[in-house]
This record gives sequence, C-alpha cells and structure tokens, in this order.
Amino acid sequence: MCLYLVLKNYYFYIVLPRRLDMRNHIDIQFEHNLSIPKYRQIINAIQQKIKIGELKKGDKIPSLNMFCQQYGLSQDTVLMAYNELKAKGIITSQVGKGYFVQNENTDLKHKVLLVFDRLTAYKEELYDAFKEALQKDGSEQIFFHHNNLKMFQTIINGSIGDYSEYVIMPIDHPDAQSTIGKLPSNKVFILDQGRKQYMDLYPYVCQDFERDIYRLLKKNSDLVSKYQRMVLVIRHQKLHFKDIVTGFRDFCKQHPIASEIVADIKSFEIRPVDAFVVVDDRDLEFLVRYSIKNQQELGKDLGIVSYNETPLKGIVASGITTISTDFAQMGKNMAEMILNHQKLKLDNHFIMTIRSSF
Repeated sequence: MCLYLVLKNYYFYIVLPRRLDMRNHIDIQFEHNLSIPKYRQIINAIQQKIKIGELKKGDKIPSLNMFCQQYGLSQDTVLMAYNELKAKGIITSQVGKGYFVQNENTDLKHKVLLVFDRLTAYKEELYDAFKEALQKDGSEQIFFHHNNLKMFQTIINGSIGDYSEYVIMPIDHPDAQSTIGKLPSNKVFILDQGRKQYMDLYPYVCQDFERDIYRLLKKNSDLVSKYQRMVLVIRHQKLHFKDIVTGFRDFCKQHPIASEIVADIKSFEIRPVDAFVVVDDRDLEFLVRYSIKNQQELGKDLGIVSYNETPLKGIVASGITTISTDFAQMGKNMAEMILNHQKLKLDNHFIMTIRSSF
C-alpha cells in the first residue's frame, strides 16, 4: 500500500506494510507425538475454524505453498488434506485463484456427483428422492451428458478427486468404460442403466430391462390375449433398448402371439386390434392422436402400453397403461447405499399400472 504526500512542488510516497488477512492464515499447533497424521490435523483445524465462525463461505484459505512454507510440510501432505475437504464439499478450488470455503456445514460426510443422461419428469422424481434421502449427511451436484461422449468425458475428467462418491448413468459408447475407469473404483456407483456392462465392476441400482418386460407381459397375458398382434415401437438400438427387444421377443415366442418390432410408427401399417408397447412418448402421442382421428377405442380396438410412469399418463385418453421402474425408490435406494457404506447390486422394482388403454 502506498501513501502519497505533497510538499510544495515535490511528491513523496511512503510504502506501508500490507494488512495481513487473518482469514488467509490457519494457525495450527501440530501435535507431533499424537497418532493423528498431520494431514488429518490440517483438516480438523480448518473445520474447527469454520465451526467457530472464523472462516466463512467464500473466504480464501492458504495455498499449498503457503502452508508448506509456514509449517515445513510436504506438498503431498497438504494436498491430501485439501483433497479430502474438497471431496466433502467443504472447500473448493479455482484455477489461478486458489482455495476457498464452499460450505459452512462441516458435518456433511458425503459430496456426491450425479451424472444423468438427461432430465425428464421421471428422472426428476429420481433426483428429488435421492436428494431428500441424502440431505442430512451429504450434498450433491448434478450434470447431464445428453448421450454425448465428449460431454460425458468432460464431466468425468473434470470431477476426478472432487467428490466422495460418483453416481453415473453411463453413456452407450465403447469408450465410456475407460472414461469411468479414471475414477477411484471404490467410489463409483452405476444408476438406472448399464447393469449388464458394469455388474462385475461396480455396485449399482439398475433396471433389468430384459427380464422386466418379459415378466410383466407374462403376468398380464390374459390382457395380451385380447389382441391380434403385439408391436414394440423402439426408435433407438442402445444397449438397454436391445434388452427390451430380447425380452419382448422371448415373451411373444412363448405366448405365442404375432409380433412386430418397428422404429418408425408413422410409416407402419396399423391393423385392427393391434397392441403397442412404446418406449418414446412421441410415439405415444402419435398413437393417441391416431385413435382419436380413426375413432378407435383404446383398450379394445387398439391397445397401448407406455414405458415410464408420469402423472399425465394417468389422465391422458382416460388413462394410459404404463410399465415403469419405481424411480423414487431407485433414488432412495442409491442414497441409502451410499449413506450406509454398502456395495450392493440391486435390480430396482418394476411395476405395470393397468389403465383403460390396454
């Protein structure tokens, strides 16, 4: 800091000492005779300073070099402490700026990264249930990869070491597994899809797409018998969609009933007393409009079963029959697995809600 003085026609300046920012100074009395390692003593000291209010959210804390010079510690020791505090969500780092207090709640045990494919009504239900179950002992941050490999890689690569757990909806790409493999394997959990590909690598809460459609159609085979033909409308051939195709084919062969699998419903010839299983809501909309235009009664002249339950499907066209996993339960199961330090492999509960469309 400079203080300028003017004396007649001469200018003078006096250099004053810069005021020491005490919040950028952590006073630690290291106990060298204790069994507690020094990195742990750093963690405890910073957490205590936050608890008593000497450090607030947004305050800057000493850099690695400052800590090392002040106490004669190795950079690895300080970095270990800072990485754990980052993983708990207590501090954060900004490139070129340093380390800052991010959360004043030092009792949080978990800072979880959620990597979803996209946000839909049912994925939002999953997220809300996870967040509610986790909130007492942790915090979460969510990103969406939109089934884009580069985006998926950017999210994963940019998060390494910053979280206590990583909950991932994988992308269907050959390079996805090696990307996930960059994360600490004991901190990775697979969610919703990827059961077959990752079941030997990580704990998971997933849908069993092949078994579930087969089981539910078989359980309701009396309703299926009303129709002349079953048609699965599936636009994409991602891995878990292929499992749906396999389960559907197995049921139709064993029932038996005439069946078709189509990607484009708009170019498909719809016959009287066809029943459709649709994965994409755009195909559901097309079939509902088709039934109205052609004065076909749903559940009699034309049957519809839609994937994934939403509130609107209980209202549209006097009610659309759905087959769906319990997304709220999926989120709760994943949060409880993390909170209880469990490494489980759970197939999430799957249900069929019968309404007038089938």
